[in-house]
Amino acid sequence: MKQSVVKKSVSLSLVLCLIALSGCMPGRKRGAEALTQGSEDLKKFDNSLSFNNVVLEQANDDGKLLWKIKAQKASYSKDQKNAAVEKPEGELYQDGKVIFKLVADKAEVIQDGKSVQVKGQITATDLRDGTILKGNEIEWKPAEDVLFVRNKFTGQRQQMTIAGDEGKFLSRKREAEVKGKVVTAEAKDQNLKVQGSELKWFLEKQLITADKPLTVDRAPKDKPVDRASADKGSVDMKAKIATLSQNAKLNAPAQNLNVTGSQLIWDMNKQEINSPLALTLITPQINLTADKGRLDLQQKQAYLNGKVRGTAQNQAAIGADAATWNLTTQAFTADGNITYSQPSPPANLVGTKAFGTLQDQQVTITGGPEGDNRVVTEIVLPPPKQ
Repeated sequence: MKQSVVKKSVSLSLVLCLIALSGCMPGRKRGAEALTQGSEDLKKFDNSLSFNNVVLEQANDDGKLLWKIKAQKASYSKDQKNAAVEKPEGELYQDGKVIFKLVADKAEVIQDGKSVQVKGQITATDLRDGTILKGNEIEWKPAEDVLFVRNKFTGQRQQMTIAGDEGKFLSRKREAEVKGKVVTAEAKDQNLKVQGSELKWFLEKQLITADKPLTVDRAPKDKPVDRASADKGSVDMKAKIATLSQNAKLNAPAQNLNVTGSQLIWDMNKQEINSPLALTLITPQINLTADKGRLDLQQKQAYLNGKVRGTAQNQAAIGADAATWNLTTQAFTADGNITYSQPSPPANLVGTKAFGTLQDQQVTITGGPEGDNRVVTEIVLPPPKQ
C-alpha cells in the first residue's frame, strides 16, 4: 500500500477502498492530494468517510516527497476528490527537502496530481530564512517551484512586511510578485513605505521593484512625510535608496521643495537626490532647471550642471553652465555663459561668473563673453511718453 500511495497516479477513491478493507478505524491515511480550505460548505463532505490522525502526501516518480499534510481529522467529499481537515500541519518539499511548514486551524485539501491547495487562514514559514507568508488560500506547484498565495497575501522577513490581494512566490529565486488594489511594502525600522498595484520583492537583496506607478514615503521623526512617485522604479529597503524613472516627482515639505525629472535617485540616509537627467526644482521663491544635478537636503544646497536656469517670482532670471544654490537663503554662485535679466528696471547682462540673490536683484557678474573681463550690459529704456 505504501508503494501505491507515493505514486501520483493513485486516485483518492482507490486509497479509500484500501482503507475500507482494512477497517474504518482511527489510523494513518496516505494519498496523493492537494490543499484548499473551504469548510464553509460542509454539506459536500460525507461524515461516513471520516478518519482520525490522517497523513496525506504525494511524491514524484522518483519517490521524493512533494508535500505532506498531517491532520487530527479528515472528512472526504462525496465524490472522494476533496478532504476537509482539522488542525492541519503541512510540509512542502523541494528536491526532497522540506522548505515550507504550513499550519492552519481548518482546511480543505484538493489534489490534481500537479498541485496541492489549502484554504483558510494559512501560515507558511520558509525554513531557510524564516520568511512568513500568510493568506486564505495557498497552492503549491512543485514542478514549477511556485507557491501561490491568494485572498489577502502577507509576507514578512526580518523587519520588512509586504501585503496585497495575492502573490506568487518563486521558491528557488527567492522572489515574490505581489498584486492588489494597493500593495504595501514597509521597512518598519526605517520608517519607509512603498505602495503600488504590482510590486516585486527580492527577498535576499531586500529590494522592491515596480514596472507600474509607485509611491515611496519616508516618515522622519517629528517632521512631515517626504513622498516620491514615478511610473516605475526600485527601492533598496535596507540601504534606503529609491531609484525612480519616468515622471519622477519628490515632495519634501520640510524644505518647501518639489523636484521633478526623468530619473531621480533618492538616498534617504544621506538625504541626497541625484538626477543624471533633466530636472526641475520648485520652491516658493524660485524655479530651477538643469540638465542634471544633485541636492543635499540636509545642507539645503543644490548643485546643478548643464543649461542651468533660475527664475525668481519677480521674474529676474539667470542662465549658466553650472550653479550652486542655497535653498534656504536663495544665494547662488554660477559659472559659464552667464546671462542675467530683470524686468524692473529692465536690464540684460552677460558674463562668465555670477553670484548673488535673484529675489532682491542683488547680482554681481564678472567676465565678458570674449574673455576680456568686461561685462556686457544692456539697459532697456522705457518707451517715450506720447
